Amino acid sequence: MIHMNLIAVAEKNSTIGSVAQHLHVTNVADVERRYKRKYLTVAVAALFAVVAFSCYLSVMGVPAVLDGVFPDSYLNLIGAKKSSTTTTTPAGPTAEELAKQQEAVARVRAAMPVKDIVAEINPQVLFNNKRTGYGSYLPLEKLSYQKTSFPQFLSFLNTAAPDDIGFSECVYQAPNYYYLRGVAMKASSQHTLMDRLKAVSKQFQSPIASEAATEVAVFGQFSVPQVRLDAVRGFVPAAEIPAEVKALKNLAASNKVQLKGLEKPVVEDFGVFKRYAYNVSTTSDFADLLNFMNAFANSPIRMGVPKADLKYAKKFLITNLRVEMFVLR
Repeated sequence: MIHMNLIAVAEKNSTIGSVAQHLHVTNVADVERRYKRKYLTVAVAALFAVVAFSCYLSVMGVPAVLDGVFPDSYLNLIGAKKSSTTTTTPAGPTAEELAKQQEAVARVRAAMPVKDIVAEINPQVLFNNKRTGYGSYLPLEKLSYQKTSFPQFLSFLNTAAPDDIGFSECVYQAPNYYYLRGVAMKASSQHTLMDRLKAVSKQFQSPIASEAATEVAVFGQFSVPQVRLDAVRGFVPAAEIPAEVKALKNLAASNKVQLKGLEKPVVEDFGVFKRYAYNVSTTSDFADLLNFMNAFANSPIRMGVPKADLKYAKKFLITNLRVEMFVLR
């Protein structure tokens, strides 16, 4: 009985030992260390990849495909530049090239017909065939009108005024406005002059109503007998300004008229052309002035006289003229 128990115990112990030989015992500390090493390896690899990619972006810039994917704060941190299309702006022309271009434009302008120049200023003018008044005239037509109307008024005054009338002031302004002031020795002479002025004036006004008056004071609009719109046939190129001024001065001198004030013009820019205005004066007598103005009206000089003011001061006639010409840019 005891032997059987011992055998049973021995068999039981043998079975327990056999089971113990096949049972695997896990060490928890070793497992945790292995997982930590694996996670650390993955993290280091990821960090290396991020650093390498950031270095690439910093050096090469952000590709166009990835433009807008990364935040600006990240790109600024690594110093990466966004993808952009760089447009190279060509350098502008040099000063010498600009000067040549301006000279070429000036040559083209000088060769342009008047019709083309006017078309640039006001194209509608070319289609307006009813240019019956000074306000509708083309620029050169206005200049022609100015050039010829004032000499005609002086010629009329020279023949219409009786010999016993003396004028203290005579003003004429384009297109045909005039103002006269003077005195007659006889009332009949004053009446004669008034009647002759009325006959050639579109508008006539005088503040003097007395029949016995000898004083002359009148203003009105002179009816120009011969309207010429072709007396000035072209604009003046800039290079010909000195020659044009010299021609005017020589024409005046040949008629005993000395002009002062041709040195400093007043220049106004009208886009296609410029207006050169000279305020000149002379102390020549009326006869010489009349001869000069008639010669000027028939000369090829490309100028007009839009305003004239004749005054007597201490037995001398002082004449102030505004002379203008149109110069191409």
